[in-house]
Amino acid sequence: MSDFETLRAELRGLDGDLYLCHLFAPAPARDGLLTLYHFYADIARIPSLVSDPMVGAIRLQWWRDLLTALKTGETRGTPIGAALLAAHQQRQLGFADFLPLIDGREAGLAPDGRTADELEAEAKLVGTAWLKLACAIVNAEAELEPDSGLIQQAGTGFELMRLVPAGGEAVAARARDLLRQACAQFNRLPRGQRKALLPVFLPIGLARRQAQHFPHGKSLLRYQLSLLKMALWGRL
Repeated sequence: MSDFETLRAELRGLDGDLYLCHLFAPAPARDGLLTLYHFYADIARIPSLVSDPMVGAIRLQWWRDLLTALKTGETRGTPIGAALLAAHQQRQLGFADFLPLIDGREAGLAPDGRTADELEAEAKLVGTAWLKLACAIVNAEAELEPDSGLIQQAGTGFELMRLVPAGGEAVAARARDLLRQACAQFNRLPRGQRKALLPVFLPIGLARRQAQHFPHGKSLLRYQLSLLKMALWGRL
């Protein structure tokens, strides 16, 4: 089994939504998105897996050390390390660009609950960096105006929806507003720009539908059909 096949099988269990979305990416960019989504999903779960903040900090440092090792071509014998090195070589992605996806999780290790503003700050850091990397992987950075704010708004809304705590209706409402505005802005883009950006914005459209129905979700089949509809129509 290749490194990418291993990551694909693991991503299916780590994050079903991102697994489905990466399948719609153009073939040349599919493995790159797979690598990013696996990296993101594996790190995102650390705060919920550990009860001791120190253990979580050690796990996050392992990822930082991996990025440092990759600068000299050392993958530490891991499929994700090999995939990150390939993405760096093929797409010329800077390893430092991945650091916000690690650093942003430090706040989640705090033993006490966080305020809505603190959650949004984490979402802004992680979500914006994640979506910027995704756009770079599909070579779609030039399709966005630098001052449009679409990447930040969409990335923040996506990540904030994933950080909604129990009883966090106000946080979900804020995520819903950000996602609604981001999707509306995306849908106003010219067709050519939407086509280039769609592979990395499918998770944004899916998150908007999940936010709309919070705290009650729809069936997995309904979300899968929504994803297929967005992919076919080119609108979120």
